[in-house]
Amino acid sequence: MKTRLVEGNNRMNRKILLEPTKNPWESLAVLNPTALKVKGIIHLLYRAIQSPNHSCLGRAKIENGKLKRYKNPCLKPTTDYESEGVEDPRLVKLGNTYHLLYTAWDGRNARIALATSADLKHFEKKGVISPNITLEEAIKVVGSRRYKKRWKKEVKDRNLDAILYDKDGVLFSEKINGRYAMLHRLEPDIQIVYFDSFEDLQSKEFWLDYLKNIEEYIVMRPKFRWEQKKVGAGATPIKTNQGWLLLYHGVDKEETYNAGVALLDLKHPEIELARLAKPLFKPEYEWEKQGVVDNIVFPEGAVRDNGSLNVFYGCADSRVGVARVNFKELMDNLAVEVA
Repeated sequence: MKTRLVEGNNRMNRKILLEPTKNPWESLAVLNPTALKVKGIIHLLYRAIQSPNHSCLGRAKIENGKLKRYKNPCLKPTTDYESEGVEDPRLVKLGNTYHLLYTAWDGRNARIALATSADLKHFEKKGVISPNITLEEAIKVVGSRRYKKRWKKEVKDRNLDAILYDKDGVLFSEKINGRYAMLHRLEPDIQIVYFDSFEDLQSKEFWLDYLKNIEEYIVMRPKFRWEQKKVGAGATPIKTNQGWLLLYHGVDKEETYNAGVALLDLKHPEIELARLAKPLFKPEYEWEKQGVVDNIVFPEGAVRDNGSLNVFYGCADSRVGVARVNFKELMDNLAVEVA
């Protein structure tokens, strides 16, 4: 028998955590936070916007239940590939190094970029790690009629020399079968890529070979009405005994962003074990329904805490919220789906 975690329970424990401040760099909006718990402290990096829609990354932490925000951004645009903004961070610790993936926006192209840090204060940029491949090049090599058709339509708006849109890059917190693994999103699906070094991801030949067999790397496709337009990975996957717990977003035809949850196989995370048929939660409060862009909940950080799962998310592209979910009930719901 299914629990009632999802059924009729959209108004779970949710509240606003961060709002814009008088600091110029975060005066228009704050949104889409990543979260990582280290020695009892929850570290948050979030997208901050100043007019006119220029993004950098801010930093905050929660220690002993108290929230502290830092006055200065921790990452700002400094290169051509991110000239219009650094956006939507995802943070993970691999070994002794923190790896930060973010969306680099140059005003025309959205790509995934990497930065690393030893202390979460100073970050060294490593460059773009998603396909630096034009639509023209991608259309020629892609081994999927579905993607080929989609990209041909995209050419009408962006031209042949535009770079593939690749966003929502998320690293797994450990190597899988001896290799790094990253989720990413070439619309409308979530894909996975395995690699031996980050330099592999900066090779055009690597990605051209990948595109030839792209259907083999799809982890999740849109399935339900509330996610029928596209899906995208959210928070860093959480390892559990049952599988990798993945928070993600699903977008419907009305452009409403909803929070979803799925379970991926531990040894082969390209295999989806379960997905809840209804959103974990969706825009319902005024602060989730009205903002810079209306009707958005965008889960991008998740941390386990005393029997609960704290989900940190963007609200209407304007502020940061946190939702508290009973972890056991959530896993019980997924277990029913697996069975």
